[in-house]
Amino acid sequence: MRRLNFVIWGLIFFLAWPVPVWAEPAVRQKPESIRVLIEVDDYKLAKYEPEEGTYLGAYVYQDTLINGDMKEFNRLTGKKHASFFLYVGYGHRFPQWWIDQLKEVGAAAHIAWEPNEGLDKVKDDEYLRGFARKLKETGIPVFLRFASEMNGDWTAYSGDPEKYIEKWRLVHDVMEQEAPNVMMVWTVFTFPQATIKKYYPGDEYVDWVGVNIYNVVYHNNNINHRASHEDPLELLDYVYDNFSMRKPIQISEYGATHYTVTDGKYYEDFAIQKITRMYNGIKKKYPRVKSIFYFDVNNLVNAPEGRRINNYAITDNERILRTYSELIKDPHFLSDVGPNLEGKADPELMHVKDGVYIAKEKTFVSSRVLREFMKASVNWVPDKGQISIKKGDREAVFNVVRYGDALKGAKGAFILKGTSYFPLREVAHVLGYRVLWDEGENLIKVVLEK
Repeated sequence: MRRLNFVIWGLIFFLAWPVPVWAEPAVRQKPESIRVLIEVDDYKLAKYEPEEGTYLGAYVYQDTLINGDMKEFNRLTGKKHASFFLYVGYGHRFPQWWIDQLKEVGAAAHIAWEPNEGLDKVKDDEYLRGFARKLKETGIPVFLRFASEMNGDWTAYSGDPEKYIEKWRLVHDVMEQEAPNVMMVWTVFTFPQATIKKYYPGDEYVDWVGVNIYNVVYHNNNINHRASHEDPLELLDYVYDNFSMRKPIQISEYGATHYTVTDGKYYEDFAIQKITRMYNGIKKKYPRVKSIFYFDVNNLVNAPEGRRINNYAITDNERILRTYSELIKDPHFLSDVGPNLEGKADPELMHVKDGVYIAKEKTFVSSRVLREFMKASVNWVPDKGQISIKKGDREAVFNVVRYGDALKGAKGAFILKGTSYFPLREVAHVLGYRVLWDEGENLIKVVLEK
């Protein structure tokens, strides 16, 4: 009985270590301003997912300056693009003419397949299966972005998550049976975020997760709704943080305006800043973004009535075109899709959003981070007042020290608001990782020892 009481009191001690108010440290930087990436060793690649880098893509079909010529776009930008996309209404004819053009430039297909007459039109019938068979016959990888931006109320297929999921799963199953070269890409719009998860069909029905992002000066052509402050990477964060642990991320559409009719002004520097921020950012800090498509369209000319507000085209502005060309020169941006390494084990850097505590030049991670990212077991040793961390044949035992003492350099773990935290460098060394700090990018990388 005495031993049982000791164990119980030890457990209480572990869960509720007192934190003195006076010990609250000054944080050198806001924790969210420092990005932490940890390399996991149990990730399996998705269909046609590259081991490293980002597939380079674009939408040029409505670029009237180049007559939608993909080869000319490659020439102007100075680099072959891995994929181009086309909007196709559900129920419309298969775009064989466009597939033929894709093959001429050696690109993979990306089709935004939109049931604009509603989800009731989507059935297991000859149209659906015939479309799938034609996709297989292309002989090239196909990103199939079915019914995207469903989280917004502007599409004909939003408002009923249950029906949406039912139809998505139907399309997925048919493609799986008829067209193994197809990747099902589930794409949302940046806003609204509250409805996004309601429409998710489930991991087994999705190959890639996508998001459409636009940097504009004003939202909805409203001069009182300014949006120039929006960071394209922050617009990416919600989807990235919620899905990138399980799926490769695609930026299915990205554009930055350089002219808007809302105030009749040019914003060349604005576009250059946002495009640079996006392409540099995904290369350095968002390694799970595995494809990106620039929306090279002047909507003042090519959008439907009521949406002729912004010019996103890069081919009609020399400075913006030059900026884009310089950014994509980096070998991180890939010019070819494939091969298909689906199921291959591949170490991947994953973003740790929660469970990181940074204070007084020291970084601590929670027990949840150790379990979920480093796949270590974390166990309380009640008779010694210690915590054991183990992964394979690697093991370490940490004393539980006072919060303030840990920040002063005392070796051990501490409890803060019911959560146990461990010094990152010490834990990483024990578990076979190296910690790399990039001060210029405010970036911590925790990588596996090779």
